[in-house]
Amino acid sequence: MKDRKTETDIKMMNSFLEFWGKFHSIYSGTLGKGTITKDDEDKFLETKAMMRGKYEELKGTLDYNYMPHGRLTDPVSDILLLQTIRFISEDNLKKLNNNWTDSYIFLNNIFERLKTRKRRFEEFNAMGVFFKRVREKIGKQ
Repeated sequence: MKDRKTETDIKMMNSFLEFWGKFHSIYSGTLGKGTITKDDEDKFLETKAMMRGKYEELKGTLDYNYMPHGRLTDPVSDILLLQTIRFISEDNLKKLNNNWTDSYIFLNNIFERLKTRKRRFEEFNAMGVFFKRVREKIGKQ
């Protein structure tokens, strides 16, 4: 048996995680460069806006039971501009990187829960349950 909602959630989460990885790659690659150009900053801000949209869409779609404490973490909001990253303290930069890691782990945890739910639905035999309920109704009469 298939659950369309679970299938849709898995596709959205997979897409989001791929985009998340690309976004972090852009962030890390740009910070590793000696100088941040206007084009780098523009590309980053454009990607950040797309990330924000995908994040809001994902947050609005997933069932509440996949999100402990009812929220997804969002370290992207901590980054305003790439230029400002160079001026934050070492502790804040470490915290930002830890938030990235924690968020990625959290999102992968949700993804694994969705895949587990999908496997359970695939093992579920809808016809068996239907016949069981019919027998129960017949037995009660």
